[in-house]
Amino acid sequence: MTQISRMQFIYLMLWVILGTGITLLPFSIGQYTVRDGWIVPLFFFAGTACTAGVSALFIRTFPNQSLMDGLETAFGPWIGRVLGAWFLVWFLITTAMLLRELSVFVEITSLPQTPLYVISAAIVPPITYVVFHGIETLGRLGEFITPIAVIIALALSVLSLQNVDVSQLTPVLANGWTPVLRASILPTTSFPFEFLVALQLVKSMNGGKTLAKDLLWLGAFLSVAGLFIMGIVIAVLGPALTYLSLPVGEVVRGIRIGQFVERLDTIYVMGVIATMVLKISTFLYAMCSAMKDVFRLPTIRNVALPAGVAVWTANVLFFHNSPDLHEFMAYTTPAYFGVTMVGLPLLAVAVFRITRVIHKPSNKQSTAQ
Repeated sequence: MTQISRMQFIYLMLWVILGTGITLLPFSIGQYTVRDGWIVPLFFFAGTACTAGVSALFIRTFPNQSLMDGLETAFGPWIGRVLGAWFLVWFLITTAMLLRELSVFVEITSLPQTPLYVISAAIVPPITYVVFHGIETLGRLGEFITPIAVIIALALSVLSLQNVDVSQLTPVLANGWTPVLRASILPTTSFPFEFLVALQLVKSMNGGKTLAKDLLWLGAFLSVAGLFIMGIVIAVLGPALTYLSLPVGEVVRGIRIGQFVERLDTIYVMGVIATMVLKISTFLYAMCSAMKDVFRLPTIRNVALPAGVAVWTANVLFFHNSPDLHEFMAYTTPAYFGVTMVGLPLLAVAVFRITRVIHKPSNKQSTAQ
């Protein structure tokens, strides 16, 4: 089994959140609150703490086992495979959703006259190629992209301060906590629950011994980073945040340096595309790994290409346009992700531990006889 380093794993998990979070979350938050939107990222840590607890319980109960292996250990080969098929459907729908998000982003920023199915068809081959070569390639890609992306993000954040109007952030909580809590649903549920895709990758992470701790550190870092990003976005855009589909892109577009340097949003667009590709590749690899475990395949290479084609097909069939995509993300993913990525692993842990307790007395009696 190919292993990736701890830092490579952290880089992958970082972009599992930021890959789409940097575009979707400011827009989503702006639909409920503007002035107090900077508070919302702090709730992300609560969701991360939940995922860290689930991952710690799962790994302690099923050491050195992937998510699919743990389900079979807890429920047996038949029920375990049925639940594994449920997870395969979840991986398919989620990866298709992410592919459609990237296609819509490319359409809005670069190719407004190109059909979405053509854009997504152009995106799938390089992602499938990366997945075909394994998780080590994903880890190295994360190592390459992350330093560049962090440097660019810091530079753009500093440059955007020239347009900040702090008065846009006041008065704090003038409308109470209700708009903030409504805006916090996605950052507290769907996004941190995506961290648990790592349970399928534990065999490539030295058993995932530091998974829970790494998730907590990532959650703390992303919560603080999100606070500053949302603070800048709100202070620059103000009430216009409600009507913009790409708020961060608008903030970057407003940066000017002298008379010659402008339109730095091109750099932003390239960075978002690269990180979203990395996120989709991670989910597609996890999907292929799950298929390998469920169907007892020798390697993920047997299913990398069919899985890529299936994701492209699902992204065309399930999400016909941007409103369908946003409706699914806002109203379906919190419960769907919660039941699948939190509820079922916890159920597997509970069933396994209860079964082990029930069988202990009979084992002792047989030993005594």
